[in-house]
Amino acid sequence: MNERIEKLVQKTVSGQMFVYPVKTEYDRCDLFLPPIKMSAKRVCEYIRNQEPLLVEESAFTGLLAFDGSVEGEIFNRKGHVNFGIAFKNFYNKPVDNLLTFEWQHSAGDFGKIINGGISGMKRTIQESIENHKDDEKALQFLETQTDICDAVIDWAHKCSEKALALSKNVSNATYKENLERLSRSLKNVPEKPAKSFYEAILSLYVCYGLIPDSIGLIDRYLYRFYKADIESGVLTNEEASAYLQELFLMLQARIHKSSDRFYRGGESHFCVGGYLENGKDGFNELSRLIVDSLMELPTWIPQISLRWTSKTPHEVLHYMMDCERKDPNKRIAFVNDEPRIKGLTEYTGFSYEKAVSYTMIGCNEIALPGGIVFGFDPMNIVRCVQNTFFNRSKEIQNARTFDEFYAIFQEEMFKDLREADNIGKGLQAIRSRDCNLVSNIFLDGCIENAKSVTQGGTDTYVAVGLLIGLSNVIDSLSVTKQLVFDEKKVTMKQLTEALQHNWNGFEELQAYILKKGMFFGNDDGLSNDMAHRFFESLYKWNTGDNYLHKKLVFGNLVGYNEHHKFFGDHIKATPDGRSDGEMLNFGIGQTEGKDRNGLTALLSSVAKCDPHAILTGPSVTNVLLDEKLVKNDENFEKLVYLFESYFKMGGTHFQLTYVSKEDLLNAKKTPDKYRNLRVRVSGFSDYFVFLNEGLQDEIIQRTTHTK
Repeated sequence: MNERIEKLVQKTVSGQMFVYPVKTEYDRCDLFLPPIKMSAKRVCEYIRNQEPLLVEESAFTGLLAFDGSVEGEIFNRKGHVNFGIAFKNFYNKPVDNLLTFEWQHSAGDFGKIINGGISGMKRTIQESIENHKDDEKALQFLETQTDICDAVIDWAHKCSEKALALSKNVSNATYKENLERLSRSLKNVPEKPAKSFYEAILSLYVCYGLIPDSIGLIDRYLYRFYKADIESGVLTNEEASAYLQELFLMLQARIHKSSDRFYRGGESHFCVGGYLENGKDGFNELSRLIVDSLMELPTWIPQISLRWTSKTPHEVLHYMMDCERKDPNKRIAFVNDEPRIKGLTEYTGFSYEKAVSYTMIGCNEIALPGGIVFGFDPMNIVRCVQNTFFNRSKEIQNARTFDEFYAIFQEEMFKDLREADNIGKGLQAIRSRDCNLVSNIFLDGCIENAKSVTQGGTDTYVAVGLLIGLSNVIDSLSVTKQLVFDEKKVTMKQLTEALQHNWNGFEELQAYILKKGMFFGNDDGLSNDMAHRFFESLYKWNTGDNYLHKKLVFGNLVGYNEHHKFFGDHIKATPDGRSDGEMLNFGIGQTEGKDRNGLTALLSSVAKCDPHAILTGPSVTNVLLDEKLVKNDENFEKLVYLFESYFKMGGTHFQLTYVSKEDLLNAKKTPDKYRNLRVRVSGFSDYFVFLNEGLQDEIIQRTTHTK
């Protein structure tokens, strides 16, 4: 990195680049206006009232931050009153220990603004006004969108004027030149289409604050600008890298240093590579420059995923995994295009052209540009196991075959899925009472449908279901078949009694299960078949007959909260050897003691489990490797081939943590000695000592692979 970026890094990590919102006073007479008119007026006043942040090292400015006094951007939902009500009442507070409230991520279509400008969006708004001229409610909404566009343009011009005024009072020639260029460019973008790589990033820089979630596939929508400027000689790779680095620093700096999210590498998750519309692999020279530029920065945000395809060269996977093993801040993960595009096209019905544009957001949620993630919030899928053994014990004791038992279990699972759908519908009804006005121009369909994204305006949404404790269910089913029906080691009555007594008096049986049980992740026929059968059941239920009216893709994790712990706190003993109140499994891997056959077996099991690409939502495969293993280049090359084979078999995702179990245990005991120990958690990385105890324990319980 150059000297300018080095100085910006220091200011970023010290918190000096945070953009503080400017408090805005509103006219109380606004209350006489229709609610949507009042909100729009105040949002526009707020935007115009903000102050640009300019420091000597900056090539860009224009980031906005909302303070909660108006209905701001869609991700953090500051100022969204009803979202706050739902958050207060349901966030990390499960309804009937089944479903709890979570965030909804979005992926703004920044390419639409960069290529067409906000002026182009205003033309789209005008067309929609003509199409809705007989709908007063729609017209009111569309008028607010024109107002928002004008306010953003005015904000850019305000930034331009400040840069120009500052340029007249500086003596440093380079700084003066940068300010003059910045002022000229802000008169063009984001109002009009970008004319250069620099202007494309500047347009993104200004617009990001309006929908600050994911920057999406920047190696695609920035590529034509990069290629044209490089070929014409007006841009060097060094300059392009510096512009990218300042963009990444902005993503880091927008989080206040005092926030626990500042050090968490999970903000603005984006991708490189993946299939293009023409069927070719999209990893290009800009993709590599993006990764190289990010790796030079000693920051934690953003995180990046490689979208692997069957056409991805081995060298590219090796390069990305090598970057990942050398990255102390653990910002890289890996996703597989093959099952994801199959899921988006054959299963959920998106076109191929649309499907190949997906990106990863949040904690490995999948989203399309201009789209949002809707669906179930975190669901305790283990509850249906408890209901089967505790509420229908007499029925399952009469089951003559495993198929008869499984039919009863499936009934309970389907009941819980339907209940989760109903609760999710209720939560969404609360959320939809807010009318977001800021982010709609970046989302597909909101302008055309004349509806806010919060009220169902977007046409581009991926419906997801988040299943917490997935491997507990598969393992419980496998053990039941193994012990009751195959080995006949116990009767169903004995197993049921053991669970109802929390293994008291059945300690020998529990020990046998933990030692000899057929657990998923060991590539044995029984657990593999059971996983396959479970996903077949999901497929059978998942017809699209839900409040979203679309088939769901499922996942196995959620974010940075210990859902697996607070759900597990209220779940009785389960046939996989788990006792009352023990936390549920995290992700789709196994915990210590249950993963007996090594890494190859684990990856093989995961790759085989999903016949329909249903598990292409936020699904994580965590792999904990002994750090000594990856330091050896020969061993590392074998790992690259192993994970390449895993993807070829159908694996959806992997992320790596390199650390010894001994260090993790010591870090928990003496955190002051391990302040710099960083690990992958779910869809993000963080310092181990910053994590809550539940997450620390989950990571410690992951099997450490040493070969």
